[in-house]
Order: sequence, then C-alpha cells, then structure tokens
Amino acid sequence: MVMGGSGAVPCDTFTAPLGSPGGYGPQAQPPRERPMRHRTLTLLATPAVLGAMTVAVPAIAGVGSGPAAHSASSKCFVARIAKHRVRECLIRGPRGPRGLPGPAGPRGYTGKTGKTGATSKTGATGKTGLTGKTGATGKTGPTGATGKTGLTGPTGATGPAGTARAYALVQPTSQTQANLIAGQTSNITSVSQPSPGVFCLAPAAPINAAAEAPVATPEISYSSGKQPGVIAVNAQRSGCPASDIEVDAFAPATEKAPATPSSNYAFTVIVP
Repeated sequence: MVMGGSGAVPCDTFTAPLGSPGGYGPQAQPPRERPMRHRTLTLLATPAVLGAMTVAVPAIAGVGSGPAAHSASSKCFVARIAKHRVRECLIRGPRGPRGLPGPAGPRGYTGKTGKTGATSKTGATGKTGLTGKTGATGKTGPTGATGKTGLTGPTGATGPAGTARAYALVQPTSQTQANLIAGQTSNITSVSQPSPGVFCLAPAAPINAAAEAPVATPEISYSSGKQPGVIAVNAQRSGCPASDIEVDAFAPATEKAPATPSSNYAFTVIVP
C-alpha cells in the first residue's frame, strides 16, 4: 500500500504477509477466506490506521525536511493491520504554506562602549574674514585727577638784544620839567615839556621822527598818586620841534569835565 496526498494506495494486486513462500505476484495463492468477525475488525481497523497515518505523515514529512528527505521520492514502512503485516509507502506531498512569523524576542543587553578612536589631524586654518564695521564711539569717561606739578626747569639763556631802535621811560617833575630814567632809556638823548602835558623827545641819529611810528604806554610807578593817565602819541608833532617825537599826557575825563593835559603821569615810549 502506498500513501499519497489522499490516503493509502495498494502497492500490488494482492496483499500477503511478508515472508510467505508465495510472496506477491500473479503466481501467488489468493488468501484464504476469513471469518466475518475478522472482516469486521479489518474494516474497523483500517480507518483508524489511516487516521493515525494522516496525523503521522505530516510529522514524518516534517522531520525528513533535510537534504536526504528531499532527495527521496517515497518512504516505506510495515504496518500491522488485523494481524497482518502490510508494507506501506509514503509519498511526499507538496510543501505547505509558510507559517506566520513569531513574535519579536526580548531586546538584548547594551554592549560595552567601544574605545575612543584616534584623534584626526587638525585641518588647515581658514581664510581671515572681512573686517567688521567700526562700532559707535563710547561715552567720554570722567576727567582724571590732576597730576603733580612738574619741577621748575632751568633758567634759559639770555636772548639776543631786542629789535627796538630807541626807547625811554619819562618821569614828569613839574609842569615844565621831566626826566629820562637812564637805566631804561636808549637812543633818546633828551626830553622837554614846553607846556603842561606836552613832552618832546629827541631821538639819536639816524632815527628820523618824521619817518617813524613810535608807541607810548602809561607807567604808574613814577606817576603822581600812582595812577595811570591817558597817554597818546602826536604823530604830527604840533607842539614840538619837527625833529622830536611828541607824546601828550591827559588826566582822565570825568562826568563833569573832559580829559585835560597834565604833567602828573609818567609813560614809556618805543621806536621799533
């Protein structure tokens, strides 16, 4: 008997016990008539065996799923049915559908941290970026403390002589007289006062009074009352000789009287 996808198929025309002198084939003797009780048991046993084989065949086929099982076309074995040993063969059927994948297994433990890799070489320095805009000027800070006064420097050398060609300090002594202070006079030879407040100074040669522009200023240390007067140069020299330099002195004007000529005020005169 051969087992297929739909059950067992007889291997030959006659079924005989193994080891029988006749064996299988046309020359074998037909089996003898069995009692009714034996036939009933045989009919009942056959479905049970077939059911068991139906369950066993897939298991056997599954076990033989290796290379050897794939290479063989059938597998035969001997089964006992109603006191008879029957040779039966299993024919491998088509492979069944693939089963559903099982659930995912639990997550494994986290492995140890690997060693730190070697440090790579430093890359080349990039190009310098553009200069940013100049920021706004900050607020002026507070004024710092005044520093200490420095030491007095040494006295400088005496400078060269001035460029003034003539100068004089004039001191009135009366309404008609005046003196030259010798230590502060140069190239002025004399002074006269023809009238109160009119002073005529004679310059030394080659100074030409008509061609000069002298300058006169008040002086208080030789003046009466140590008060300055109003001092002015008369370029037209109307009160003095044409060769002299004329300087006129006046008492300051008041609310009640204008400035008047006076001999009470000293002065200096210079010819550049």
